[in-house]
Amino acid sequence: MKHLYFLGAALLLMIAPAMAQTAWRIEPGQYIGNTKIGATADDMAAMLGPADGGDAAMGKAWSIWYSHKKDKSLDSTRYLAVYSVREETNGKEAMVVKQVRVNTSSFTTEKGLRVGSAYIEIKKLFPAIKVVAEYQDKLKGRKIILYDVRKEGIAFEMTTVKGGKQVCTAITVHPQGEDINTYILFPGYEGLKKL
Repeated sequence: MKHLYFLGAALLLMIAPAMAQTAWRIEPGQYIGNTKIGATADDMAAMLGPADGGDAAMGKAWSIWYSHKKDKSLDSTRYLAVYSVREETNGKEAMVVKQVRVNTSSFTTEKGLRVGSAYIEIKKLFPAIKVVAEYQDKLKGRKIILYDVRKEGIAFEMTTVKGGKQVCTAITVHPQGEDINTYILFPGYEGLKKL
């Protein structure tokens, strides 16, 4: 029994650093943090706890987890959103994660891209990036341009700031080779205009 304890402790010490490395990482086509494309929504809820909000219709759903302020109240300006679709997986029907979206700079790609990165930085690392849609942010009244790197499985929402510079305001990871616009829109952005 003592050997099992030491084996378990050794495994935990080996796994913990790997989990810590990916906890704030964005990997195109695969995951944002510990939220992975292809996982079931039940697995995500077990890891993240109950969602703070969302929207669902006809076998498709957004689940949103908001950041918390120091006083423990919700900060709805910062979130992690998971989009899932009902599919058969492992012989059962389940809600399967198809997109993960964040609007906080805490998460970064291996090369350091994050919310707040300039379009020029993103274009250098993803030269195949292209505009796929534009829409109006109804809450802030600003125009958002959605860029997708379809082959890689990553999309960037950009807005123009003072001086005409485009800055990333949200990042979405989706399955490689699929369009970002394949599914329903994120709640609040129903005014999407496809180009």
